[in-house]
Amino acid sequence: MSDISFEDAVNDSQACDQMDFETREESRKRLGPSNSRIGRNFTIERVAKGWGEFYLDSPTAALVSLLQFVVEASGSHYQIPEDTSLPFSYSEILSNSSSHLSNTYIYPLIRKPADVFVNQVGSFLNALLMVASEFPSDSYRLFLEQLTNFVMACSESSIRTFRHTGTMIGLKIMTILSDLKSLKDEMAMTVWMRMFNSMFAVRSRDVVNDIRLLCISELGHWFARYPHCYLQPTSLRIFYEALNDGCGDVIQCSLDNILVLCRNDGLLLQSLALTTEFREILVECCVGKEDAVAEKSVQFLTHFYVLSPEILSDDDCRVLEQLIMAANRGLAQAAADLFILRRNGLEGESFCQRIQHLLQLFVGSGHEQADYLVDSLIDNCELVLDWKPMIAVLLENPKSHELSDIYCSSLIAILLAGVKQATTGEIPPGRYTKDLRREPRPSLGRQATNWLAPVLPELLRTYANSLEDAERLLELPKYFCFEYYQEENRMGQLNELVEHFELIIFGQTSTSVLESAMQTLEFLNRMIPNSLTKQLLNGAVTNYKMAWQRTQDQSPSKRTQTGANRLLDTLRLITVLSGHFNLSEWDLTEPLLFSLKMLLRQRRLPNGDVLPPEAFSLYLKACFCCLCWDMENLEGTALNNVDMDEYCAALHQNLEDYLYVTFSLVGKSSTEPLAYHGFSYICDLFVLHGNLSGSSNPSICSVAHVPSANEVDILEGFLMEHFLELSPSDLMQETNAEQLQRIRSILTSYLKVVCLGVVPTMRASKFYEYYVKYHAPFGDVLRCSMELALQRNPIHFAMTMLHTCLLLYAKAFPDDTRRSAEQRALKPAEFSELMAVANRLAKILISHPVEHRECVIVFHRSGIMFVFESAQKQPAEATKKLPFLRVLKVFVPLLLVQDKSSILHFFEHYEQLVLPACNRNDIAHLKKYRNALSPRNIKTYSQAT
Repeated sequence: MSDISFEDAVNDSQACDQMDFETREESRKRLGPSNSRIGRNFTIERVAKGWGEFYLDSPTAALVSLLQFVVEASGSHYQIPEDTSLPFSYSEILSNSSSHLSNTYIYPLIRKPADVFVNQVGSFLNALLMVASEFPSDSYRLFLEQLTNFVMACSESSIRTFRHTGTMIGLKIMTILSDLKSLKDEMAMTVWMRMFNSMFAVRSRDVVNDIRLLCISELGHWFARYPHCYLQPTSLRIFYEALNDGCGDVIQCSLDNILVLCRNDGLLLQSLALTTEFREILVECCVGKEDAVAEKSVQFLTHFYVLSPEILSDDDCRVLEQLIMAANRGLAQAAADLFILRRNGLEGESFCQRIQHLLQLFVGSGHEQADYLVDSLIDNCELVLDWKPMIAVLLENPKSHELSDIYCSSLIAILLAGVKQATTGEIPPGRYTKDLRREPRPSLGRQATNWLAPVLPELLRTYANSLEDAERLLELPKYFCFEYYQEENRMGQLNELVEHFELIIFGQTSTSVLESAMQTLEFLNRMIPNSLTKQLLNGAVTNYKMAWQRTQDQSPSKRTQTGANRLLDTLRLITVLSGHFNLSEWDLTEPLLFSLKMLLRQRRLPNGDVLPPEAFSLYLKACFCCLCWDMENLEGTALNNVDMDEYCAALHQNLEDYLYVTFSLVGKSSTEPLAYHGFSYICDLFVLHGNLSGSSNPSICSVAHVPSANEVDILEGFLMEHFLELSPSDLMQETNAEQLQRIRSILTSYLKVVCLGVVPTMRASKFYEYYVKYHAPFGDVLRCSMELALQRNPIHFAMTMLHTCLLLYAKAFPDDTRRSAEQRALKPAEFSELMAVANRLAKILISHPVEHRECVIVFHRSGIMFVFESAQKQPAEATKKLPFLRVLKVFVPLLLVQDKSSILHFFEHYEQLVLPACNRNDIAHLKKYRNALSPRNIKTYSQAT
């Protein structure tokens, strides 16, 4: 019976938040008035004082209550018999206590409010030891020996809950003893050292991470508060040895403690010596898999490098500086701090000399992402934002600054990355951080514009021969402040820039450079419309038409490769342009479709006179873009009272012609390289045209295209063939990265059609059934589509989930129509996959149970109807589907309380029909589902347990 205890309840948070020390009814005579709960009528100090009085009156009974307190703190509901006498059998108490643990993996120290629990236990122990320090010597010795012996016995237990709790209480006692007693108190010192050697030294090597962390954390506390107490400076080695620990939290705690302790002058030399000794381990931590540990380790070594540069060799520093390119931003910035410390330039060095250190790092890393380098340095290194001298170096003869071509390209990449991040605040793709806040710097954007706008044409001319450099320079205007051009008659600079874009565009064959140029040109035209852009578009269309006409006027025998190349160059430009500009006024859709169909026919002939394969791909994309622009013009055409019937009829015919070509690529067992692109184009057009059927304008409705069952079957057949072509593990291999991206692309396109309601949502079930099996390569795509489908139509998604589970259920019980429930040939692997998919689907709904209420109700009712669909006519047949109730049971926690009763009532109606035909196994399925739906009695424990 515990005189000092705490309440426990089924609810974990309440169990810890309401961990109240209280005096029991049976102890009132011994504890006097201390029978009310702490925090209400009496304080911890009064309870401790009451226990002290009780101890002086009845030592054995009081000690039993104290042991009971430790047992209950461990989460056991065992009650030590009141008649237990000295000497106590600690092993027997712990053995009996272990049989009264509700769960050995869930106990107060690992629940959510564990910090509250630890604080309350520590406060009580502090008050108790303060009271005990006033006991007579013999009484104090008995109290201290019994309490610490039992705590150490707990810490040696093979059961984790006792070991963890005992260690925590023991460490708190050691801390409190150091607070209360001086070094001259031989009794306290003896007990403290015995606990240190037999408990701390052993538990700091425990197999449980939390216990080792507890020991290291408390040791740091002792050392910080009592550096000249019981421990010697040589004990600092314990923290360094913990760097070999397999738990990242333990390593971080050790590093934090060392950084605090090395500020003590008496420990600094020892810290420096140990850091040098464990340097290799620390460097390994920096490049390890745990980013938090790596970041802390780099910061640790940087701190000691400031104190003693000899700690790190040049090779070590080079390894650590490479971490500037790490994906984790915190780690990268920690490495950047070391770089700045070492190589940010010496006093008196020119800009070119200082920037070369940065360029050497970037080029030496072999990393192509200058965005990563700039993001790592932007907060602490002004060099990456010092654009004026960068521009000066690039405009001057780079050779005079001993900059090679690769260094110049790197400098341009750093310049672009710096301007981009300063003006947008965007964190580079692929880099992850604790805080993804965007922090643009408008003043820097204006500064960049002032320096770059006047000289950008000259930079483009200087580096025109390098495609990468030109592409980066072409992107820069997207980050300009366009108020600059509207001030002080600077429009001439903008016109000069657009004219230079025209020179680049008409003389360029690189698709990537053209794409970059068009993105920027579109942005410039949107910000400040100008006539030069339209002239450029008109020139591009005219050149294409002339090149195409020339090839048509010539006989096959007179056609030259030069003519074919000319047509290909102009087509390439038209294709890129159509992706950014509306070319409808030039009526390109039908001529492009004509050429596309002609190419398709020629490709089917044995000796067809065809352009290079790239031409077919370009026509395919250009026609798609033109069709999309024509669709966008529908609303404007209707408002202008144009002859809509003729316009819509032409648009519909163009769509049919395009679908004829693309479906010929995506046919069954297609090996056409362009099939993936054709598949995506089809899906996108289905979405665009499928949404027109609800228009109030009959002409616009005529353009709507509802995919036929045959068309959807073709798409699904193509997708399924490639979706299952490789195993999940093979798809995740680096050698199959390109194939993985192609499949993800067509899967995303098809699910977009499904989730937006163009085709029935339930058709996606045949892909959702692979949600678990293919979770690594496609899990994010599948989940995203499910969430979208759920948002658009909860009822349809409920039926989609049900059909997904039924597909897997049919695989788990392939012969369920021929045998009774207990005789069916269950396939365990398939059934496990079914349950795994069910759990994954439930997780999608669990975040917002009220919002998804309708979906969950429909799922349960439909699932019950599937199980009992033949219950009225053939009860015995209905029992064959009862195992499916195990799937429905997974979704029971998603039901609101008021919905459980209605589902239970709905279920019981069918249950009564099949009960007479059920055997023991069938009844078990019914009972488990019914019990899950039934209201549960909250389990409570008496205060004594």
